[in-house]
Amino acid sequence: MGGRATRDLEIRRSKNEIYFADLCNKNFKDIKTNEAMFNGWDADIVIEDLKVAVMWNGVWHYKKITKNHSVKQVQNRDRLRIIEIEKMGYIPYIIKDMGKYNPLFVENQFNKFLEKFK
Repeated sequence: MGGRATRDLEIRRSKNEIYFADLCNKNFKDIKTNEAMFNGWDADIVIEDLKVAVMWNGVWHYKKITKNHSVKQVQNRDRLRIIEIEKMGYIPYIIKDMGKYNPLFVENQFNKFLEKFK
């Protein structure tokens, strides 16, 4: 698992997720993005300094988008991913992003993240 799914995720990175990763890069030493490092699963952003795996979950994870899209399947994959992340000793951290590009939203999410982990 991971190969094609990981490449697809890379293509679909939102501007909000990319901005959050940029903020992480400015505040932490060792950041990875979209690397399949959890038994074939990836996280959107991995902050090695904290052993935290951030999943930036857009609307796709919560609402039916296309005819062939299964929210149940996406959420089941999310559960499996979290299990693998925890098995590897990382803390899963989910950010729910239901909107369009919004730097203020991202900065608020980053500040919440810092409050929890710094």
